[in-house]
Amino acid sequence: MLGLVQVVRQGGAVNTGLWDSPYTLWIGIDSFKFSSAAYYLILPILAAMPVAGLLKADLRNGYFMQVKMRRSLRESTYGYYIWTFLLGGLIVTIPLVLNFAAYALIYPSVFPDNLLNQNLLVIHKNTLWVALYYHHPLLHTLLNIMITFVWSGLIALFATGVTMIVNNRFLAISAGFIVQLFLLLFQGLNVFEYSLAPADFLKQTGMHDVSVGAMTVTTVLVIIVTYVLLKKGVQRSFDL
Repeated sequence: MLGLVQVVRQGGAVNTGLWDSPYTLWIGIDSFKFSSAAYYLILPILAAMPVAGLLKADLRNGYFMQVKMRRSLRESTYGYYIWTFLLGGLIVTIPLVLNFAAYALIYPSVFPDNLLNQNLLVIHKNTLWVALYYHHPLLHTLLNIMITFVWSGLIALFATGVTMIVNNRFLAISAGFIVQLFLLLFQGLNVFEYSLAPADFLKQTGMHDVSVGAMTVTTVLVIIVTYVLLKKGVQRSFDL
């Protein structure tokens, strides 16, 4: 909402014509304002903070054992994983939907133009499926929000796995954020051509070059690591 207020104030002071629209102003496309950069930077903490420690807490207070008496261990843990994934995704994406909807209530739904909107620098190097953005911007925006939902759920599960291994809750919840900072710093070394940091490929337009391949590789690695952490965490909790 802070970014929205700033944009509306600037729009009221400067005549930008008819080329401003939700697709060119919302938080997912804005790479220059602090509010946008900060939101995607702390996204792992937002996804993990409310739900990552839920399973560990219920194991400690004995509630999980009551659930386990009614269902098998696998069914009980899968239930926690599903809710963690869903809530982690919703916590992050609901503000994004509200942000886009707020802009849509103020600005006309004008399609972005690669000439009139050159200041956004939405090009194939820093934007996934850039042709879809210019021809079907709403579909591109919804796809972006859906990918962010999936990734936020994965981050929440990753943090849950870390809480099962590490006793320090603050460190466990911050694990995804720490990994993201490392990937951003690593990107500065220019070892890889494309960014592996979610802060880049989860936005419609990133600060570094992105690709579907790099995003897919990162996603697969996170899924594998998360699976191992969750499996080891459950084995450790029940001494299997």
